[in-house]
Parts: sequence; structure tokens; C-alpha cells
Amino acid sequence: MPNSFLLISHLPIIPPTHTTPRHVSPRMSLNNNQTPKPPNPSSLLTSLPKLLWGPSLPPGLLISTVRTAWHSTWQLMMSQLAPSDSSGSYSRPTSKFRHVATTQFSRQNLHLYVGLPCPWAHRTLIVRNLKGLEETIPVSIASPGQDGSWEFKSSSIPGLDKDTLIPGKDNANGCKNLKEVYGLRRGGYNGRSTVPMLWDVQNKEVVCNESYDIIELFNSGLNGLASNPGLDLSPLELKGRIEEWNRVIYPNVNNGVYRCGFAQSQGAYDTAVSELFCTLDMLDDHLGRSRYLCGGTLTLADICLFTTLIRFDLVYNVLFKCTKKKLLEYSNLHAYMRDLYQIPKVAATCNFTAIMDGYYKTLFPLNPGSIQPVMPSGCEHEALWRPHNRESLSSTESKYVQVQ
Repeated sequence: MPNSFLLISHLPIIPPTHTTPRHVSPRMSLNNNQTPKPPNPSSLLTSLPKLLWGPSLPPGLLISTVRTAWHSTWQLMMSQLAPSDSSGSYSRPTSKFRHVATTQFSRQNLHLYVGLPCPWAHRTLIVRNLKGLEETIPVSIASPGQDGSWEFKSSSIPGLDKDTLIPGKDNANGCKNLKEVYGLRRGGYNGRSTVPMLWDVQNKEVVCNESYDIIELFNSGLNGLASNPGLDLSPLELKGRIEEWNRVIYPNVNNGVYRCGFAQSQGAYDTAVSELFCTLDMLDDHLGRSRYLCGGTLTLADICLFTTLIRFDLVYNVLFKCTKKKLLEYSNLHAYMRDLYQIPKVAATCNFTAIMDGYYKTLFPLNPGSIQPVMPSGCEHEALWRPHNRESLSSTESKYVQVQ
């Protein structure tokens, strides 16, 4: 059913204010050679408010009826978009396909599926670029469809740098959507078709759809295919600290913004937003003394934090009700984000137009009008290239300067 009629179907029936005169036959108004035309939805929607706010129905009753109908519809849609627990807190489903060391797959025939709005997929694109895997691991970029699925279609976004990634076709299987790709695996698949997803082209099998497993594989498991094998974003001596940061950042920031935006009760939202900004305050303080999370070395923990920060003022602050402060108001965090953005090959993975389209035009329960706000000035490319002056915080120079 079209969205414009969801509301109408729940309104009370209003008695007509007049009747057709008995001496007039309904057929007299019709051309004998034409069939009646169906009512125009636009005309109905235009005339409906006048009818509803007439003397037939008190405004208070109308507002109460519409509010109840919309809230019930919103809860139904949210239960499908973002399942919650009994307290109304968003509960993110776990990934179905996890990569483990014993998994057998063809390392020479891997293909990466991503969607540009998704911060989890964005992680894989950044590590793929930094490690120099662009030529050996091709990528297909899906767009979010109106029904919430990931679709493949050609697109053109004017004004972007030629190296910036844009959505396109399925370059590995020629499918129309990601669900079809998942369905090609042996035994088929009818579960959640999420990005990122690493595909074994030779064996037609899903290797992994858990983002952190994929970036760990890209970092150290495919050095034989990488043009920058010397870069290690998870050195052995820092693994413990990286895991400690991830245990803080994932629930409170990466997933924390979604816990705010997808909360289905005031209590769930209050808890999520408090934990989010307490963690951002702590991170801002820490990054005033340290160039990266683990000191002077760029790690996977930084990549995971960056993909949420780059979307914060653009999307989460407005659409997900993370409104206590903008990231721009955190001097250290914003400079840290610019530092990472300016790393060679990172900016090309940040398509802000596609990111905004993917949230504001697709998440109907959060933005029923699909109206997209103007991009904040602090998120524009020129602003993100402002000097960050964080080099002095490095005790040792990060390896990323070796990336070509």
C-alpha cells in the first residue's frame, strides 16, 4: 500500500454533508463513450484536510485519531527496521557469516560488496585502500532501495572527484539486488542480506559479512595480494589496547548512535544518549594528548571510530537525535577526524551525497517526508582539509605516510 494512504486508512468515516438530488441520474455526468476515471490521489489528499477540519469532525478528535494511528504504524515499521528488546532499546542482529582461520575460500577470487551509507561497509573500503587491495579485490557498490534492500543500479553524482566511489552495477554476478547474490550460494539463503559482504567468486559462496572480520583479513591475511603489505593496522604489541578501545567504542559510539536513533522508548533513548556523549567527552580528552587512540600508530580501532565520526554531524546529530553537541564542538575529536580524512586514499571512500541520500531518503520511519537537510558547512570537503596540527602528538611517525 502506498505510504500516502497509510494514514488515510485509519481515519474515521465522515458522513457526507450533502446528497445527490434524486432527479439527477448518476449516468448523466458521464460521457457515454468513456469509462469513469479513478479518483486522483493528489486531489484526494488536497481536499481531505478541508473536509476533515470542517464541522463534521472536531480537530481534537482528528489529532488524537491520527496520532494513535501513526504511532501504531511507526512501531510496526520500527520492529522491522530495528528490532528492540522489552525496554525499547535497539538490539542489533548478529552477523550470519563469520570468517574464521579454517574457512576455505579462494583468496585469488574475492569480491567485496558494500553500500556507501553504511559505516560498517566503509571500514572495509578504507582498509582495502590503505593496504593496496583495490586491484586484487574488486568492489560492487549497492544503493539502498525504497523497501530497505540493497539494489544495484547505475548512478551519476555531479561534482564529485573522479576517484570518489559511487554506486553502480553488480560487477561479479550481474544481480539486481544483494538478496539475489546471497541466494546464489550453495543451499541458498533467505536471511538478512547485509553489507559489507565478502564473496568467493570461484566457489560462489559468502566468505564473511562481519565487518571487523573482513578488515582483519584485509590487514594481515592477504599480504600476498596487497601492494602495501608493510602497513600493519593491528600490530601484535597493540592488539590488547585495540580490543580495549573496541569494547568501549562499539557499544557506546558505533552502535550507540543507532541506539539513540532507533530507541522505541524515552528511557532507552535517555540511556543511549548519555552513554554516547560521556564516551565522546572521554575520547575528546584522550585525543588531546594522543594523536591516535593507541598513541602514534594508526590502528583498526581508529578506522572503526572514524566511520562513525565522519557521519556524525552529517546524519546522526539530526536524524538520530544525537543533538547534545555537534562533533564540530569537540576540538580534539574534530581535528582527529580531519587527520584521518586527510590520509591518502581515505577521502575517496567518503561520498557524502550518497551517505545523506541513504539515510534521509530511505529511513522512512525516522523521516517520513524524505526531506534532506542542507549539508553542514563543517562536513564539506574544503572544511575537512583544514590543517589539523596533530603531528606534534605523535611520539613516532605513523606508517600511513608510506601509502601511495
